[in-house]
Amino acid sequence: MNELMNLIKDNFSAFVELMLFIPSEFQIQSVGVGEAAVLVFILVVALAAIFLSARWMKKHNLGFTASVLLTFLVLSLTLGLTGFLLSIPRLSSSVYDTFPVLCIGSPVFNLVLSVIASLGHRLRNNHPIAGTLILYGVGFLFAWILFSTFIMFALRLYN
Repeated sequence: MNELMNLIKDNFSAFVELMLFIPSEFQIQSVGVGEAAVLVFILVVALAAIFLSARWMKKHNLGFTASVLLTFLVLSLTLGLTGFLLSIPRLSSSVYDTFPVLCIGSPVFNLVLSVIASLGHRLRNNHPIAGTLILYGVGFLFAWILFSTFIMFALRLYN
């Protein structure tokens, strides 16, 4: 049991450390077209995932718990597919050290973002501007997690 707790603690702290390590590692002085395209693509995918789940919440008139679960599913599926597609070129090398970090670290943040997105959607019914701003904020935070996933798999910062 202690081994499982240590595994969870170590991998979650590695994910948080990686998320906080990125700004200090990448001090971008000039952004090229390729880097800008990747950043814009990640931001568009993150905002699309958030607003897609908000649209499904509205379409199916879900309650709070079902909205949180639906958003969590959409966010986890987006992260999982991103990690899967980025790990394909690395199949010859070992990616087993990267998967536990991502699979233990990201669900906690996905759950928190799902709760905030569901609250933002509910707020959007009475206060459309405030709810939309909250959804955009959640989209930007999810873009940061997607960017961390991209860095973890593509550039292999975590050993």
